[in-house]
Amino acid sequence: MEKIVLDSAIKFGAGRYRQDRNILKECGQEIRRFGKKAFVIAGPRAFDAVKEQLLLGFEAAGLDYVVEIYSGPCSFEAAEEYAGKCLAAGCDEVVGVGGGRIMDFSKALAETAGLGTVNIPTSIATCAAFTAMSVMYTPEGAKKTCWRFEHEVDAVLVDMDVIAGCPVRYAAAGILDAMAKRIEIQNGKPVMTLEDNRFDLFTAFRMSEYTYDVLEQYGPQAVEDIRCHKVTKAVEDITFINIAVTGVIANITKSFSQSALGHMMYDGVRTFFTKEAEAALHGEIVAVALFAQLYYNQLEGEMEQLKRFMERLDMPLTLDALGVACNEENLGILEGYLIDSPYVGQDQESLRRLHGAMGMMGARM
Repeated sequence: MEKIVLDSAIKFGAGRYRQDRNILKECGQEIRRFGKKAFVIAGPRAFDAVKEQLLLGFEAAGLDYVVEIYSGPCSFEAAEEYAGKCLAAGCDEVVGVGGGRIMDFSKALAETAGLGTVNIPTSIATCAAFTAMSVMYTPEGAKKTCWRFEHEVDAVLVDMDVIAGCPVRYAAAGILDAMAKRIEIQNGKPVMTLEDNRFDLFTAFRMSEYTYDVLEQYGPQAVEDIRCHKVTKAVEDITFINIAVTGVIANITKSFSQSALGHMMYDGVRTFFTKEAEAALHGEIVAVALFAQLYYNQLEGEMEQLKRFMERLDMPLTLDALGVACNEENLGILEGYLIDSPYVGQDQESLRRLHGAMGMMGARM
């Protein structure tokens, strides 16, 4: 795979974003804006949940389509395989239906095939439907790299009845993954100012402050409403924050500086503890890592408030709860991985703070 060289342009996200009830019935018309034959790549449970209304909408719009069900990791190898199937079938637009893994895979598949992407997320667990990048894994599921694209997603179509029916665990994980942006952008800095940061990063930070406040205030209510399968203003607001606004934040930074120790620890867990943490969601791993990020930012005073918020959402709080034994050996593996990342300074003070952060993780709050 050739290295992707980014230009200086900021790709803000999706060319079209629609969020409302009964959107599934209109997806065929939306996809027809970009192609005449859709290659639908979907997760098995996600497709079962939407196929009846989605396919009726396709037929009403006169949209031809091929459906492939995929449950593996987002890998270059799988992208090549399914891009071949897509082109052989004469498809001219890729449509992803599912959670974050499928959202990333649809973009990687489309990039490989030289086509555009329409994403239909079935949960708010991540902003992957909206971002101009995919997290790539090995065929076995270990983290490999991030593939940043030179184009935006064609459209993101969010049906609120589908979102209200998703498991509350996914909603909670998405809320914490979105809140992580504010904490991670501050990486190593207790205070952020425009004078000390690039305009794009500081803009993303100020946006992330807004999203953090909204999620903290209305997130618990949205989770309870989703538990009852109700579409409410809280659910609509949190959905827009989790997918669209958080996606814009990520895209403004080209998905570089909006991630730091929280997402790097996620990568480390997926790389070194692939099987142990297989059942843990992306946002759950990131959320646990935020305690180390706050310590590294010299914001230890915020830990208790974050802990109480996560408890309200029934989120895991420790590595043990993720399936990774929180012992000295495993903490050393993760610390070494973080030290080698671009987010940890190599001066003694930065290394001391990182070591203290990992020690704090081992203390099992």
